Order: sequence, then C-alpha cells, then structure tokens
Amino acid sequence: MRRDALLAAALAPVAFTSYLLSLGVAVGTVTGESLLATSLYVATLSGLGVLVAETHERGLLTPLPVATALSLLVPWVGFAVRFGTVAPDSLTLLRFLPSVLLVAVLVLAVSALEYAATEHPRVRELLDGQTGAGSIAVGVVYAVSVLGASGLRFESPTLPAIGLLLWVAGGLLVLGTVPVYVGIRLNRLSPPAVLAAGLALVVVTPSSGRFPLGALYAIGWVLPLGVALVAAAAESRVRHYEAGDPSPRL
Repeated sequence: MRRDALLAAALAPVAFTSYLLSLGVAVGTVTGESLLATSLYVATLSGLGVLVAETHERGLLTPLPVATALSLLVPWVGFAVRFGTVAPDSLTLLRFLPSVLLVAVLVLAVSALEYAATEHPRVRELLDGQTGAGSIAVGVVYAVSVLGASGLRFESPTLPAIGLLLWVAGGLLVLGTVPVYVGIRLNRLSPPAVLAAGLALVVVTPSSGRFPLGALYAIGWVLPLGVALVAAAAESRVRHYEAGDPSPRL
C-alpha cells in the first residue's frame, strides 16, 4: 500500500473524531461490546481514508468531495440532528457508527459508479461519462442534506414507513441529480439555483410542527423537480430570444 494511503488511513479516524469532539460529543465508557464497536468505527474510517486516497490517485473526481461533504453532515443527520435539543452527555462517538458505515457505503458506490462511467463503454454512454457520475454524486450529497434538515424520522420499520423512506430517498436523489445534469449539459444556471434555494429554505425553516416545510419538501420532491426543469426551459427560451432565434428548443 502506498504511503499516502497509509497516512489517510491513520488520519481519517483522528480527523473525524476530533470534529465530533469539537461539537460536544462524549467519548463514552469502554466495555467489551463498545470496544468491538470502537474497532469497527476506527476500521471503517481508516478504510474510507484508504478508499479516497486510492481513488484520487486513479483520477476519480467524486469520492473526495463526497466523502468530505457527507462526513461533515454526519453529526446533523440521524442521531444528532439538533445538538441544542440533545444533552451533550447523551451523545457518544459510537452513536455515529451507523452513519459512518453509511457514508463508507455511499462513497464506495459513488467511486464504483464513476469508475464504471470512465472505464466501461456501455456505462460511459449511458451516464455520459463523468458528467453523469458527478451529477449523481451531487444528488447523493443533496439527498442526505435535505433529509438531515427536513426533520423526517423513520423510527418504526413498518411497510408504509419503508415505502415512504424509499420514495423520499430515491426522489431526493433524482431531485439532486437531474437538474445538475441538465445545468451542466445545457449550460443553464437556473436548475442548480432552484436546488440551492430549496435546500436553503429547508435549512432555515424550523423542522418542528405538525407539517414542517422541510418534510413537505422532501415528500413532495416532484414539485421542485418540475420547477427546476421549467426554469431550465424558460432560461433556454430567454437566451434564444436574446440571440434572435424565435423558435428556441431545449
């Protein structure tokens, strides 16, 4: 293994743990079970560091920013969405183990997707190379960001809850991917701007109440997706009219 990969393996658990500790997360007591979980926590972060270092060395562009963004989002998703409403001593490092594992899986999936999009002709043609892979990577980060800020919680593993989770997670992935891809391919600024405005709206609005805006945004992702695509069409029409073309087309 290369030296920079070993360095990444050593630094990733230290950096992420330091980040959590700076937010007031406690270390927790050490028992036999927690020692095993701690080993898994460290091993997962070390493996994530190796994965990012190796993929970066091979010229893949998405794993590093996706791993960084998701790692920064971890404290605000799942167990510790709002530190102000949870006592600091009730939060320990191992409470974030499921989120760490999820980040590792997502980064691995994004890495494999980009690798396939650059190395395999059929996948490259289907995804339009790194443009499609990069758009999906943005969609992953966007979906996690909206879910973390929306206030939605899926605590009971019932069939309706699982169905709603799949609808929301898959829909937010599509919402974060398609407008970015359209914006890149057609050189349009409005679709990503609609996404950014939607995320900002979800973040600044309270996630409490009977019908929080963030939850409605996450469940009704079809509406902002339609707005983003209509905005792209409107921007295309305006640009063509300014260029003197009376019959603009997307």
